[in-house]
Amino acid sequence: MRKKWKGYFTIEAAFILPVVLFLYLLIILTALFLYCRCVISQDNFLIGMRAERFTDAEENYGEVIYGQKEKESWYGKDYIESRMKRKRVYYPFFPPQEERCGMYEKNVIIESRQKGSAEAIKKMIWKANPVAYIRERKRK
Repeated sequence: MRKKWKGYFTIEAAFILPVVLFLYLLIILTALFLYCRCVISQDNFLIGMRAERFTDAEENYGEVIYGQKEKESWYGKDYIESRMKRKRVYYPFFPPQEERCGMYEKNVIIESRQKGSAEAIKKMIWKANPVAYIRERKRK
């Protein structure tokens, strides 16, 4: 009996199979990268929302909700930085490498650079004091 295929199929499969497996691995790593980026972005937003409640002991508003007021003055920046460092443990594959936060008069800006990415994940949250907003609305 004569064979129609003379082993060519086996050799071609030996070249195609590693390429297909590499593509699957590439898709899985891309999905992990995007997942970590989304989680870091969400955490930055949540930390920023908590940070915008801090009032630097002006009206004792934010300190009551998210932390203890120290004797002289109390800043939310230490709280933000400690939270950001704590979150690094939860991103095993593509963790944030460089993190910055800034608390300004009207905004809180939180920025992280993820491992493997040149673009920063940046969130800017507007500072609002709901107590003052409600008081202002009640007067009208």
